[in-house]
Amino acid sequence: MKYLRVPREISLAELKAKATSWSAGMYQRVEISNSNQPKVGDLLAEFHNGKEVGSLAYVRNSPCSFIRTKALQPHSLLTQLKGGAVAPITPRAFKAAIERNPEREVFEGDVLYARGGNVGEVAFAYQCGTATLSGHMLRLRFATQPLYCFAFLKHDVCKLQQRSDVAGSIAALDNFKLETLLDCRIPFPNQRGADDVIAYVAALTEAIVEKEKAIRARNDEIHGLIEAELTASQTGSFRYEYPMRDEIAGLGRFDAAIYSHEYKSKIARIRNYRRGYRTPSAAGFTITPGPSLEIKLLQTRLDSETPKPGFYQLLIPANISEYGTMDAVTWLGTARKLPLLHAGDILFGEAGFHKGRSIVLIDEPERATTNAHGLYARRSDGDLAQSIFFRCIFNWYRSQRLIDLMAVGGSGGHFSPDYFDFVLIPNFPEPLQQEIAGFYHNPVPPPVREATLANFVAWHREWNEGLGIWELDRELKALQRTLAAVQEQIIEGRTVTVPV
Repeated sequence: MKYLRVPREISLAELKAKATSWSAGMYQRVEISNSNQPKVGDLLAEFHNGKEVGSLAYVRNSPCSFIRTKALQPHSLLTQLKGGAVAPITPRAFKAAIERNPEREVFEGDVLYARGGNVGEVAFAYQCGTATLSGHMLRLRFATQPLYCFAFLKHDVCKLQQRSDVAGSIAALDNFKLETLLDCRIPFPNQRGADDVIAYVAALTEAIVEKEKAIRARNDEIHGLIEAELTASQTGSFRYEYPMRDEIAGLGRFDAAIYSHEYKSKIARIRNYRRGYRTPSAAGFTITPGPSLEIKLLQTRLDSETPKPGFYQLLIPANISEYGTMDAVTWLGTARKLPLLHAGDILFGEAGFHKGRSIVLIDEPERATTNAHGLYARRSDGDLAQSIFFRCIFNWYRSQRLIDLMAVGGSGGHFSPDYFDFVLIPNFPEPLQQEIAGFYHNPVPPPVREATLANFVAWHREWNEGLGIWELDRELKALQRTLAAVQEQIIEGRTVTVPV
């Protein structure tokens, strides 16, 4: 919020527009030191609004899809696909949506803008297939410097300019004005060699996109190896049978879908695996719940978006991505001593719609803990490769809906430590386990040649080929910090140094 400032003076028209209120906070606005700040409306070549398809259009599977506003999230430059963000619709509904307005069809790389919900959020369309977009979204095409413009639309300096004056998400949705976008000002460099600065911002943005894509590709490769091994190594076929009393008594549960056809057919692939399987406890894992962080227990609690001396780094399931990375980190200050997470721990989401998301802490985190919705698995022998392999298998379970089926309760469900031994770990050959783990954690040195402005994206793309998910995310966050620093310099009108 640091870009929101109260002006030193206001016009009489502004005063009248605010019903002659003398509350200084009502006149806060974004002030950009840099004088070179064209409006988005002057930078756009065209923009097109989406269209709602209606509830009858939704189906379970289809070659056509419908992109909702939840596909655009602050933590990613690419559209999110899960949780109904990109929903399958009938080909007839898709055809009806674009028949008179073919510009409503979304193609790979299109810039999508949320005019409802999280107004001002943007993302590049990625892996959406044959798609159209919600009526609460716009498809943008910039006439010039699309990557540079996109990078700033993603920045707080532009998002704050597009805040709605109307409280409530529904009210704000109905009161969106196109001028909110068109009048938004994007700061451009105002220095000698400005074109190189613009190219540098564009290169940083493209390199971040490349790393996001590489992370998703590694995740797909992990699941592909697991699928291939299970498919090739089955010892029998599946036949569904209704549960008997002895089976129910042996499992000790009657609170989940573990007796359904879907669950049994999927878990049979593990039970019929020719090399057998182990439970997590037999494999040496101990599952521990995270601490409760309620104020009545802590007595003192200070939350921060930035690190502060003596604060705990707070790693919570809500910030774990489906690819095994952290989308965000916050910090917590309290006098109460909290349990610490260590290198090699696997952090899992225990409840809600983030249930089952997981991350392995490859590096030793600095004074880190989690909350009561987090569970962590730890090995006494510190075998990092086994921890990574278990996390990859667990994530595959989640992708198959098995974690949902084993959980209990509403509002996303609940997966307690007692349920972990239902997650059977197949005894894959050691070389295959290492190969799977390598897609998650594989440190390799950067290319020998130096990164320059001319080869920046290609240099990072070459490095991406050998990195695991953990290392890709580490370098992605480093690029994000560099981009943020460069953008800050541009906003303040300071000189940016560009790599030669």
